[in-house]
Amino acid sequence: MTVSIKVVEKDENRVKLLIKGVHIHIVNAIRRAALEYVPTMAVDFVVFRTNTSVLHDEIIAHRIGLIPLASEEALKKYKSPEECSKEGMEEDPSCYAILSLEAEAGEDEIRTVYSGELKPLTDPDVKPTSDKIPIVLLGPNQRIILEAYARLGRGKEHIKWAPATVSVATYVPVVKVDRDKCTDCGDCVNVCPTGALKMVNGKLQVYEDRCTLCRQCTRTCAYDAITLTHKEGEYYLMVESSGALSPRTILVESVKEIIKKLDTLLSEISSIEEAVEGGAG
Repeated sequence: MTVSIKVVEKDENRVKLLIKGVHIHIVNAIRRAALEYVPTMAVDFVVFRTNTSVLHDEIIAHRIGLIPLASEEALKKYKSPEECSKEGMEEDPSCYAILSLEAEAGEDEIRTVYSGELKPLTDPDVKPTSDKIPIVLLGPNQRIILEAYARLGRGKEHIKWAPATVSVATYVPVVKVDRDKCTDCGDCVNVCPTGALKMVNGKLQVYEDRCTLCRQCTRTCAYDAITLTHKEGEYYLMVESSGALSPRTILVESVKEIIKKLDTLLSEISSIEEAVEGGAG
């Protein structure tokens, strides 16, 4: 079967593909790689100069670590996560990008510190993807000054490095309605969560592209008029980005990571074969 890929839906942070001629295991591998293996930038540790807020340093550091950082350019600039996770690499400019935050509330002021106040010090390309993520609430005369060190990491290490918030592989549904059994009562329409089934001019209409195979309709239909199956060799792959990387970059890098792992496996197999042949000789 010929492999084909069609973009079904696409916007700034989300893409849905229709993939044909590829085994489900490969589609699922891409799905998992998007969550676990594609590297992105995230804050690894924070150095506090001043913190008179009500929150402990550890809580604020954890919140800052979860803020998505723009990482498109970082993939080209910084060393791999495996290199930069070692001890003593904090001073290496090819490992870490530094961001700073300095905020203070007035004498009669209560204010929220947002991610937009986290400013890049060493690399203008590494910055929060949103300016509106709350970090801490400062009371009157409270102050916070810190430096945050960001590096490349992978989702398998911590979820803060996962570039995708959602990565899902699903079957392509086939919805069949037996018109001899269907009474157009509309019970299935009432329980369908996605609008795949609708009543149009008193008749049941099917919109297969909206179906998620939840099977609420088949459970509800008292007449067994609805049958759900799926197409062989066709799958949907949907990836939603945190904003750190574009959906396209996530998919491309996912495939690259899978190829790297396959190359490593082949290399290991070759080494074992050579060792066996050498021992036999």
